[in-house]
Amino acid sequence: MTGHRQDKRGSAIIQVIEGHIGDGPPMRMHVRLCWRRDGRNAREALYSAAQLKARRDKDGWEQTLAGVAARHRREGHTHSLMVQDSEAGFVFAVLVPCDDIPMIWERQRAVSADLLERGLAGNLSANHAANGSSPSLWLQDDRYPDTPAVARVIWDWPGVINVMALALVGPDQRETDTLDDLPVSPADLGRDGGEPRLQVIRSGYPRDARVREAVARRAGGRCERASCTEARDYPGFLDVHHILGIDVSDRVWTCVALCPNCHREAHFSPDRDAINAQLRDFAAQFA
Repeated sequence: MTGHRQDKRGSAIIQVIEGHIGDGPPMRMHVRLCWRRDGRNAREALYSAAQLKARRDKDGWEQTLAGVAARHRREGHTHSLMVQDSEAGFVFAVLVPCDDIPMIWERQRAVSADLLERGLAGNLSANHAANGSSPSLWLQDDRYPDTPAVARVIWDWPGVINVMALALVGPDQRETDTLDDLPVSPADLGRDGGEPRLQVIRSGYPRDARVREAVARRAGGRCERASCTEARDYPGFLDVHHILGIDVSDRVWTCVALCPNCHREAHFSPDRDAINAQLRDFAAQFA
C-alpha cells in the first residue's frame, strides 16, 4: 500500500487505497464493506455480500450497474476492494476490477434466477443480486447446498484477486498461527533507525478464514484447553491452533482456540504429544 485517503460523498465517507501487489501495476482501490457481522443473526457466518448502491436507478438494473462502473472510472478507481469483517477479524477480502462489476453482477443474477426457477434456493424467494431496491455482489452463501454457486461467480472470475490467499505479510501484520519466536543469532537481533519499511513474501499453506472465525466464535474468548481457565473479553487474545498441523488439516474439528501460553506448550512442551492428543479428542466432537 502506498497511500490511503478518505473522500466525502454526501453524508458518506469513501475510503480509497492506492498501491500495488508485488511488481504489478498501480491500483486505486475503492473499499466496500460487506454486510455487518455483529452476532445479531445466528446464521450471519453463512453469507456475505457487498451493496453496490443504496438503491436502483429508475431506468432499471442494467443502467444502475452501468452507472456504478462509470462512477468508478470518473474517480479513477481500478478495483473495488470488498471486505467482510467480523468480531474475530477479516473473513474475506477480494479485489474486483471495476469495469467487470456489471458483468459479474449480471452473471450472479442469472445463476440465482436459475436456482430459484429449479427450486434449489431453499427458502429464498428473491434474487441474490437484485434483492430489494439495491444491487449487491455476493462473496458467500452457504445457507443451502446449491446457493454457493452464486458466490463462486466472483471467485472464479478472471482478474478477481482473493486478497486473503496472498502470501504477502506487511511489516506490522501478525500471523496468529505462525510461530516466529524461535532462537536466532545475537548478531541478527534488532536494528538501528533509518531502515526502510520492507514488504515480505512468505510461503505457507492457505488458511480458511471461516474456520478461524468459527473456532474463535465457539471459544467465546476462553482457552479451549481443559486444564486452562484463561479468558479475555477482547478479540485477538486467542490463537487458533491446528492440532494436526496446517499442512495436514484446516477444519473446525481439527482446530482449537488456545491462549498464547497453551499454544506455545502445544508446540514446544516435552508433553506436547499428550497435550495435542487431548486437544484432538476435544475438537473431534465438532466434526
